[in-house]
Amino acid sequence: MIENFINTKAKTFVVFLFFIISLGVSIISIQFAVVVCSKWYGIIVGIIFMVLAIPLHSLGEKWSGLYVFSFIFNFIGVGFSISAYYLVKEIPLNLFELVVSAIPAGAILALIYLMLQTLSKTKRVTLSIATIINIALLVIAVVFWIKTGEIFFSFGFFCLLISLFFICVFGITVNHNERFVLQDISYGSFGSFVILTVVVIVIISEGDFLDGAGLDIGGKKDKKKIKT
Repeated sequence: MIENFINTKAKTFVVFLFFIISLGVSIISIQFAVVVCSKWYGIIVGIIFMVLAIPLHSLGEKWSGLYVFSFIFNFIGVGFSISAYYLVKEIPLNLFELVVSAIPAGAILALIYLMLQTLSKTKRVTLSIATIINIALLVIAVVFWIKTGEIFFSFGFFCLLISLFFICVFGITVNHNERFVLQDISYGSFGSFVILTVVVIVIISEGDFLDGAGLDIGGKKDKKKIKT
């Protein structure tokens, strides 16, 4: 299989390329979803796309190109799920705001890509530093999202969650030469969809989803809400 001949530098390019595609697919899906969906129905459509991605991923072992379609379906689902937050909160969106919000996450993955291209022998250090930066930016995004409710911080937070999954894909695929990078990317897209969808559900339900699942996040009193 041709994948076995792809070196670390080539793999990092593939992962970075699919990360950029994931942001693009998510942004386009959100723009489409806010037009055709209402309230939380985007989550239902998103789950449908994720379910459709499962057989595509399974068949990817025979036809590797199907991993790409599995990936695309999952990130279409991600876009629809994220749209539910903006629809429920009645926050108007435009393409420019979404693209600008994705820049911090894109910058982190671009930094990883460039460092792995030039310093491939320090893969673990590079990925560790990038993970710390990503988590720090996630915390900052949450703080300012709560304070301002601006789209830059809300969608920036969602993009940073996506980039965190791609950092994991970087770590898995570039440290194990025998692994098939498209399969890892497809796996990562499922993880991105599940976590992002759960986060959106928790936010729009204001924590009631976790309470219903038996997870006490501090009780009903003084529950912190993200304002818009």
